[in-house]
Amino acid sequence: MRELYTKFRGFLQSRAPAPAVKFSDLSEFPDPAHLPPLDRPDVRLEGLSPDQLAWHQDGVVIKRGFIPDSILDPYIARRAAIRAQDAWPLTGWPYGHCYVGIPELRAVALYPPLMQLMTGLVGEEMLFHLALTGWVTTERNWHQDDYLNPPFVNTWYAAVWIALDTVLPEAGPFEYVPGSHRWGLLRGEKIRSFLTEEELSRRSPYTGNNQWEKYAERFVTPAIEAEIAACRQPVVPFFANKGDVLIWHGRLIHRGSKGQPGVVRKSLITHYSGVNHRQDMALRAHDENGQCYAVFDEPPDL
Repeated sequence: MRELYTKFRGFLQSRAPAPAVKFSDLSEFPDPAHLPPLDRPDVRLEGLSPDQLAWHQDGVVIKRGFIPDSILDPYIARRAAIRAQDAWPLTGWPYGHCYVGIPELRAVALYPPLMQLMTGLVGEEMLFHLALTGWVTTERNWHQDDYLNPPFVNTWYAAVWIALDTVLPEAGPFEYVPGSHRWGLLRGEKIRSFLTEEELSRRSPYTGNNQWEKYAERFVTPAIEAEIAACRQPVVPFFANKGDVLIWHGRLIHRGSKGQPGVVRKSLITHYSGVNHRQDMALRAHDENGQCYAVFDEPPDL
């Protein structure tokens, strides 16, 4: 009986609500000297381009019809080809570094005008190192990207949402909170301190990667929702047509909103860091245009 009671008590404890965690418990304000130029409080607004002003003020830059069909169509054809034969027809390749074996993807992600634009926003040449290839919304709830990085990155980082077709409201569009890139920087170390040892050790059966950030959503999401409510900030959806791009700051609060089941959202999401701020990604290559990308072991089944 005592053993049964102990198991039942353990079950109840596991079902108990997590203690309230505030956004301030999970974040900090880094030393401005370590931040990109446009993130520093002493930045001079005079002489900045309209894109740089938008980046400084809102944390996003939107460019309509930015990438031509001649660049997008070869990748779209390569991506569409996996729908009929592979196990992940809508979620895309399960490897974030799949681009190593997909030159058509690299041509989109490393499109020279895009890379030049990001250099002007972040303040140095950018290194491409992650691609999300799903054709449905990720439904990943509110987060910043930079807390998934080593602490030395310090928002020398940008990501790009690239529309490969018209994105309808029922597809679950990308949503963001303008100006939230000036909030505190969520830190992975602080977030992981609230996780259990079991949550810290679990790994994806597909990629073998640790999944601590998924388990952290149980307290990260409510903390961000409370911060949005307290700041009375609007939530803005990104409705797009083919070739439109949205570039967002590593500290911007954003999410993939929920879509209707089965509704396709054709997009490519790419992530970059400053080339001088990823000493953990030493193996690199350049494409025919001189653009830089990180090299990892080529994943199988591409």
